[in-house]
Amino acid sequence: MAIQSAGLSRASFGYLPEGVAATIGEGQSALAALRQWRGLSCSQLSERSGVDLIIIMLAERGSDLMPEEKEAIARVLSVDPDMMGV
Repeated sequence: MAIQSAGLSRASFGYLPEGVAATIGEGQSALAALRQWRGLSCSQLSERSGVDLIIIMLAERGSDLMPEEKEAIARVLSVDPDMMGV
């Protein structure tokens, strides 16, 4: 059964979609690329995850996240926390 016909994405299995991987390869942070891929603004991600907006913005610029922040954001983005690269 194909991944698409099962209603799943490659990201469900720990793979980065090609567009996300290309964006990261061009220098954008993994967190920002994943957020944009899901069609969310920083504000929306903050509201849905419960992580302060400034923390998300700093993480997209290279600051580290606390493990619980990383988990909360990963849940909203439907990715493995290790895929975010922060």
